Formats: sequence, C-alpha cells, structure tokens
Amino acid sequence: MPETLIQSRVLKLDRRDNVLIALADLRAGEQVSAGSESYQVATNVPAKHKFAVRDFAPGDHIIMYGVVVGKAVQPIRKGEVITTRNIRHEAAEFHQKNEDYAWHAPDGSAWKTRTFLGYRRSDGQVGTRNYWLVVPLVFCENRNIDV
Repeated sequence: MPETLIQSRVLKLDRRDNVLIALADLRAGEQVSAGSESYQVATNVPAKHKFAVRDFAPGDHIIMYGVVVGKAVQPIRKGEVITTRNIRHEAAEFHQKNEDYAWHAPDGSAWKTRTFLGYRRSDGQVGTRNYWLVVPLVFCENRNIDV
C-alpha cells in the first residue's frame, strides 16, 4: 500500500478496546498515536498484530471490537505485543439483540470538493482500487491470514 494512504500506523476499532492493531511493523521504542493518545511500543509488533494500551495483570480482560476476546495469563506491559503465549481466548457472553440500531450517514460536506484517483464507470458511478485490511477475530488466526 502506498505510504501516502496510511495516515496512522495503528488502528483502534472500538472506543472500549484496550489493545491497538499495528497497521505496519512497529519497533520497540517507537512512538505511535491513536486519536489524541500516544503510546511507546515496548516490544516489536508485527503488522496486523495487537499490543496493549495499558499494563495487564493475570486475569485482566483483553477487549477488542468492544467485547472481551481474551484474558491475560501473565503480566503484559503497556506497549507489549499480544500473543497466544500471554493471553488465553475468552469470549464475551452472547446475548440477543436488545435494542434497535439506526445508522446515520456521516456529514461528508468537508470532502465535497475533494477528488481521488479513481475512474468513472459507463453507468456514471465511480470506482477505485480496493485495499483490504483483514483483522482476525481471534489472535491465533494471524498465521492463517499471512498464508
């Protein structure tokens, strides 16, 4: 992916998450930002892997996508990579939908005069090259995604 398209080197999927996803290989000691927060990477973090945004004690929940996805099995330092060695899979309790959700389109007026490197289709619609970011639901799937 062209470097100009990457605005951040990390991604936070939900405001409740206590891990961040590396969008590129991160090196120990590197400073990264997510929103208004800044983090120092404590260990090397390969692209697509997660790292802790706070210190975890054994038994602390790992939250991603706004839900519990694991539990720390050993101390994890803020900025340390999350692996199958330092967490154990644990899923949040399932429950049926208890409220309706209504999606509202965001205000796109700030981009009204912007252009992009795309193409116009014969029916008047536009297209662009797609870049896919695949984020696994469980940590042990990183190897499968690499393959």
